[in-house]
Amino acid sequence: MIPLFYKKYYRIFILYKLTLPLLKLIINMRGVSMNFQEFNNHIIIAKDATKPRLIKKINNENKLLNIKVIALSELKKKYFFDYDKETIFYVSKKYNVISEIAKIYIENLYFIKNVSVEKVEFLNNLKNDLIEHKLLKVDLFFKEYLKNKKIVLYELENVDKFYKNIFEEIKKFNQVIEYKNESDSSIKPLYKALNKDEEIAFVASSIAHLIKEGIDINKIKLANVQSNYIYTIKTIFKAFNIPVELPSERPANGTILVEKFKELYKEDMKSVFTELKSFVKDAKTEELYSNIASIVNEYTWCNSYLDVKDMLIKDVESIILPSITYKNAVRIIDFCDEIIEPVEYVFLINFNQGVLPANKKDEDFLNDEIKTLLGISTSIDTNIYRTKEVQNKIKYTKNLTVSYSTHDLSGELYISNAYDSELFINKDITEDYTSSNLFNKLKLVSAKDDFKKFGTITDELITLSTLYEDEPYCSYDNTFKQINSERLNNYLSNKLSLSYTSMNTYYKCAFRYYLEYILKVDKFEDNFDALIGNIFHKILSECFADNYDVESKYNALIEDSGYEFNNMEKFFLESLKDELKLIIDTIKEQMEETSLKKSLYEKEININLSDNVTFKGFVDKIIYDEFSDGRIAAIIDYKTGNPTLSLEKNFYGLDMQLPIYMYLIKKSEEFKDTKVGGFYLQKILSNTSNKDKRVDSLKLQGYSNSDINILEKVDNSYENSKIIKSMKVTSNGFSSYTKVLSNEEMDILLDFVDDKIRNAAKNIMDAKFDINPKEIGGKMEGCKYCKFTSICHRTNKDIVKLKSAKKEDILGGEVHA
Repeated sequence: MIPLFYKKYYRIFILYKLTLPLLKLIINMRGVSMNFQEFNNHIIIAKDATKPRLIKKINNENKLLNIKVIALSELKKKYFFDYDKETIFYVSKKYNVISEIAKIYIENLYFIKNVSVEKVEFLNNLKNDLIEHKLLKVDLFFKEYLKNKKIVLYELENVDKFYKNIFEEIKKFNQVIEYKNESDSSIKPLYKALNKDEEIAFVASSIAHLIKEGIDINKIKLANVQSNYIYTIKTIFKAFNIPVELPSERPANGTILVEKFKELYKEDMKSVFTELKSFVKDAKTEELYSNIASIVNEYTWCNSYLDVKDMLIKDVESIILPSITYKNAVRIIDFCDEIIEPVEYVFLINFNQGVLPANKKDEDFLNDEIKTLLGISTSIDTNIYRTKEVQNKIKYTKNLTVSYSTHDLSGELYISNAYDSELFINKDITEDYTSSNLFNKLKLVSAKDDFKKFGTITDELITLSTLYEDEPYCSYDNTFKQINSERLNNYLSNKLSLSYTSMNTYYKCAFRYYLEYILKVDKFEDNFDALIGNIFHKILSECFADNYDVESKYNALIEDSGYEFNNMEKFFLESLKDELKLIIDTIKEQMEETSLKKSLYEKEININLSDNVTFKGFVDKIIYDEFSDGRIAAIIDYKTGNPTLSLEKNFYGLDMQLPIYMYLIKKSEEFKDTKVGGFYLQKILSNTSNKDKRVDSLKLQGYSNSDINILEKVDNSYENSKIIKSMKVTSNGFSSYTKVLSNEEMDILLDFVDDKIRNAAKNIMDAKFDINPKEIGGKMEGCKYCKFTSICHRTNKDIVKLKSAKKEDILGGEVHA
């Protein structure tokens, strides 16, 4: 007989058993190290970045375990819907947006409900449209598959409300374990450094001591390594002789295989891959070849590969080449997503505000106000989750050392907003001179520099001067130490591509070329002038088509540029629009004065000098036509700055842009037997507000063919030209200011250019990169506008001093001015 006291609770228990067909069990795993054998026959749900790490850990158990790991993104797609390239392409074309924007639209479809908001209504319509066209793929069996399964939520307490809502649904029908690794909660040491150099030196020294104590280097990890720390880590760790496996992933764009794929691209993709296979030389290119094929296979749905060319090529360019791995090295980890073992030692660096956790801003397609209506996490919620996640990871990571910097080149830095005084014990960085002689010497030189420049005497200077009293100072030898040409050719994959710009740089200074084109030290940064130049070039290559709307195209290019304009630049944009219209109208009038009625724009020409050397160039405009005695062409290149017309510096390989245009035409297969009527630069921006002067500045500047029968085809008004600057005929012949060359002189110039190109190519392939800036006629040419003076430390003995040359030195005999 059951006592009355228990009868009430017994009935509740029986009712519970009858009304709930499946067990709902939520277990919080606290203070327990994960034993994967306990989760045999379970499904583990984890963050995307954690999934591969979990699979690796499960495989390392060396036991047959039936555990399925599902990433959050997979869960979302299986629980609701999935999509593919065809879906992205459809959205991209329908709404005339780039594929990245189309993907943003589709990704936001997961969150929408019937809310009366314009963006949500747009997404609802889009979703219905995609469903109607069967472009969203729904797994009809997945939810049923999950029922009665044992589910583990692996460290997912700090995720978006969107996923938490899914978890609540899953809990209705499944046994759910919320796994949290809370095995260690000791207070962690926190070190404050003045800057990242001091911070990384401390970390390197600490790692050196761990290695001396017998800790396996493969058990030592660096966490939260941002791109601005890479160089410092590489430099300082090398000084400590500590190998570190830094991220070296880079996109495949620019590799020979990808460039060849783009070049060969056509409708018959089978023949493309047949030709592409000949460029596969080793295991790395074999892997890249397979990756390209995999991407192409994602587009088998398309009617024509030409329809999806832009999107497909963008995907191929985005292939990431694998990082270089080492057998024994300190490794970089993602702190929050890594599964950190108790026997591992982690150095969490750069614990600064805005870095860890990364600050989420309210700038998504769906803003915070809309997210609140939809019941998903706002940017504020996300920042709270991220902060808690970092704090939990710090609290429960056993052998953890945390550090941050207080200053960088931009000014003062602040500690992370995940800082909690209860998590840390603050410690000072102490000087350590026992781990690296090389680093000590580098610090000594730096201290001596400060003393030499500012008279600063530090304890470091005194201590290190005593330790290394015979260390040389100010004895730097800046001469270029030759590199092996065979190694260079292997680095270049035995392929050299030269252009006017790169060749001009080589002749200015070989070492400058080495830094810019071999080591790629220079980083291109967009600026207003470059942007306007690109927009002008783009429109001038298209604007002569029928019904072309210059203003709409101009506005669209500015909007799509992604450039942030200041108020002054916004003002200039309007006036430059009027300038562009004037340029187009003037060019149209100029075209009335020529018999060359056919034209090509943005023409790329490649000249194969040998099996492994190519000279390439882009010509803005080629005008040409066929006549009874053959084809005649003129080359025109647009310039936003002041064009260089003189041939004098050509003698030394400099400023050869004009003759190189002629070279490209004469050497190309398409124009091989063409007579050159002239090669010109056209200055498309002027510094005057006077309309007549602006029109006059648009006249072509360069060299014309002195053969009247050819010249009159180029310029019907050549006797007093309306289109070529200084072109005029007097009773004594051409005006003294007119620039003309005979066919014979053009041939001489052609051979001269060819010789200069081949000479530069040979010297580059022979790895001749001495510091040799040119000075011509007392004027420095090699170092003008050079960004690398702080690298080469050029001395006076490095300068190659040359006398001024004349056109006759190239062409011989008397020539026109």
